[in-house]
Amino acid sequence: MKGLQILEQKVNYRGLINSIDIKPDEYLLPLHEVIVNSIQSIEDRINPIDNGSIIIKVHRNFQPKLDLEDEDESYNPISGFTIIDNGVGFTNKREIAFSTPFTNFNYEKGGKGMGRYTVLACFGSMDIESSFSDEDKTYKRIYKFDNINGLQKYPEEIKKIRHGFKNSTVIKLNNFLPDYYDFARKSKISIKDIADNIIQHCLLFFIGSENSPTIRILYEEDNIKDAIILNDIYKSVIEIENTEKEISIGNITETFNLNYIRNYNGAHSHSIHLCANKREVGKKQSLTNYLPSFKELYNDNKKYHLSVYVESDFLDKKNHPQRNKFMLPENSAKKNDFDEVSLDELFKHISENIRVNYSQFIEEAEKEKSERIEKYILNPNKPRLRYRHLLNVKDAFSDIPINASDETLEARLHEKEFKLEQRREKVFEKVFKKKEYDKEEFGNIVSNILKEEAAFSKDKLADLMIKRKSIIKLFQKYLEWREDGNFMLEEDLHNIIFTMGAETDNMPIEYHNLWLLDERFTFHTYTSSDIKTKTNKNLDSEGNKEPDVLIYDVPWAYSDNADKINSLVVFEFKKPGKELSSKTNLDELVLKYFQDLMQSKARSKKGTLLNIEDNTPKFGYIICELNRDNIEHNCKWNGFKKTAHGHLYKINSDLNLHIEVMTYEQMLDFSEKRHHTFFRALGIDSI
Repeated sequence: MKGLQILEQKVNYRGLINSIDIKPDEYLLPLHEVIVNSIQSIEDRINPIDNGSIIIKVHRNFQPKLDLEDEDESYNPISGFTIIDNGVGFTNKREIAFSTPFTNFNYEKGGKGMGRYTVLACFGSMDIESSFSDEDKTYKRIYKFDNINGLQKYPEEIKKIRHGFKNSTVIKLNNFLPDYYDFARKSKISIKDIADNIIQHCLLFFIGSENSPTIRILYEEDNIKDAIILNDIYKSVIEIENTEKEISIGNITETFNLNYIRNYNGAHSHSIHLCANKREVGKKQSLTNYLPSFKELYNDNKKYHLSVYVESDFLDKKNHPQRNKFMLPENSAKKNDFDEVSLDELFKHISENIRVNYSQFIEEAEKEKSERIEKYILNPNKPRLRYRHLLNVKDAFSDIPINASDETLEARLHEKEFKLEQRREKVFEKVFKKKEYDKEEFGNIVSNILKEEAAFSKDKLADLMIKRKSIIKLFQKYLEWREDGNFMLEEDLHNIIFTMGAETDNMPIEYHNLWLLDERFTFHTYTSSDIKTKTNKNLDSEGNKEPDVLIYDVPWAYSDNADKINSLVVFEFKKPGKELSSKTNLDELVLKYFQDLMQSKARSKKGTLLNIEDNTPKFGYIICELNRDNIEHNCKWNGFKKTAHGHLYKINSDLNLHIEVMTYEQMLDFSEKRHHTFFRALGIDSI
């Protein structure tokens, strides 16, 4: 159309900078951008007279710290960087590109035209001083770039070229913004951390290039002679193991190249690094997430891990302008019809390729891991038999990392046990809802689910029995100490059975050991331990007596009379090693509690009064030291009788009261005999 005018579009650079999303842990991204620009600037030199050089100076904050700050006095946090290179310099083309967002300059090398804006997203300002030659003249250009005034240029200097002139560009990244400064400060980032990070990010620039520039890094105040040379680190800790080219993945048109790098630099696991335009994008992905059994490798007894660097034109295209992520969905659930692949699918494809190439090592590690887990579960010194049934579940441990600690292993096994239990419950729930017999489904339950449930239940019982056996052994040990003259406190033995001052409302069933006394006491309505009867919230009593253990059983359902307490049980523990007087009437040790309880008014949980009557079954147990004179006195003059097992009992039929007296050894012996058959049947009798 005649008279058509093209208007220049302006960019709101502040809005552009504010739209850039860089996380605090990506604080080195601007530095990466500047370093890569320096590398490319050196590559663009024509007939250079010297080798490429990049010097990175690390700025630190030496301001005194406030006493309120709980920090290491010797650590001075990083605040910025200076990067010096001898590339082509800020020529006219580069100046125009620098002032143009999203420029196509260096597009073929992956340039996005956003690098300098990422700098201002993390730093307060950026200073540039570039001296370069063009034909017979030298130019010195100085710029300042900040979020207030944008790009500013000082008057440039133009001189006739002199002998020995060398190009030099100095770029300063000034003052980390608070979020990035705080992250680096709290993480105590060191110069070695930065050096390793740069090598990881720019590794592909080092590989296969003898003309790579020498990159040195040092603190701003240090001498250049003391600088760390990144090229030397690369040569000492990095080796190329293999390169796999033109790998096809799914329905993606472009192929992929996989660079297998041996990393001797203390890496803790194998990793995958997705790259675009020869630089790492985003965070590395641990191969442990996809190949949990891929352990460390060795070369001449030297340990290393693989860093697999992945390149593809596909990744170049999908690289985000900020260069800190790919424009791909995280997983298949987030894909749309236009997404060829998700990041998770991509990692899975690459991992499977790695699995094939290293199948021998992975299979050996799988076997080693399975053997370790089996030993962990069946450890005779500390068996975890509740997980034993998992040993027969196919691939149960496939996703457990080869280097998992015992704490991690325990957590993962517990998680697997829980998930399998949930799965079985859902199967049963589904079948119970059916109104008609389903032969196939019921057959599956009988042949698989019930078999699995039986193994699970057996292991759970075995785990319970192991815990009980440990308590019995602990009791035995205390009795051995007593024989050595180290008399155990009454409260210690008491706490093994039931914590003093505890009640069933605050002491769950799995945390007490009343089964030592009698298996029936594992299931009860109320238990209190060393609590005055008048403070018992279910009894209306003024009694100050403290029975060692008080148990009563209230009908929960199907009772002839809901206004009665079914039974009362009182235990009295006497201090081990303390012999009672030969004239002590043993029954009086518990009768005082029953007399008090008979005068009490018990209430149900609903508040209904429950009567403790004469015919309410009452049981008194006394655990103490017994001697011949004491036994003789109570049998001859106090109505006690002696059983074939050696302990004493007395019955008061008028009060429906049964009293038993035994030693700690007898109580332990009875408990052992009750459990012996279980221990033997579960294969834990020798533990």
